[in-house]
Amino acid sequence: MVSVSKAVAFIAFVGVALVLGWVALLQATQAEASGQTVAVPAPEVPINSIGYQGVEGGYQNHVENVATTIPEELLPALKGLTFVNGCHPWTTSKLGKCALGTFDSAGWDADESVGHKWSNTIWVSTRAVITGTASDVVLHETGHAFVHNFFDDCYFPGQAEKSVKDLLMTYFAHDQAPPAELLADAFVVAYGKDGSTRHTYYLDKFNYGVSDDALAAVRAAVWLCSQ
Repeated sequence: MVSVSKAVAFIAFVGVALVLGWVALLQATQAEASGQTVAVPAPEVPINSIGYQGVEGGYQNHVENVATTIPEELLPALKGLTFVNGCHPWTTSKLGKCALGTFDSAGWDADESVGHKWSNTIWVSTRAVITGTASDVVLHETGHAFVHNFFDDCYFPGQAEKSVKDLLMTYFAHDQAPPAELLADAFVVAYGKDGSTRHTYYLDKFNYGVSDDALAAVRAAVWLCSQ
């Protein structure tokens, strides 16, 4: 990468953390899924045809099938996006293990370089599949993609002083949890299936309850900003 000043490098690092959703599902560092028994298909022969570093591939078809269940309202965020069954190289390097999921808009590699061919991807690990959390992981990462692709330059009527993204972040302000991750988990609550097995790592870890007003704001933002 081009050498830059410490200040610019710091700003760039913050940008990386936001785009990747604070390493997108850092629950991979701490939480295994809740031990429930789930039915998943037998692994396929690893295809690795995508050719990305870190691709596992044994559940590529399964991940793509899960992606087809994403609610219609969220589909605009997935335009041109590729789903990959595997471990994202940048997040794996930072965590020392495979994250459950990662959204990467810029194609980040472990050496901090960008522009690689896996830009605009959502990575879903094999562990997410075999532990039954793939659907919620996909929704969480789709939430990151929607925020990144639509909320920066969108404004609620009569509130032009702050973007939709900035306003939504105020709903999820927290003194310990990253607001971007709480917001992505809110997509799981707003658009996922009901049930006690719902996987919302950050909401659970920080005992954070999403208010009805916050959920309504998320749904309104999705509708408004995708028009």
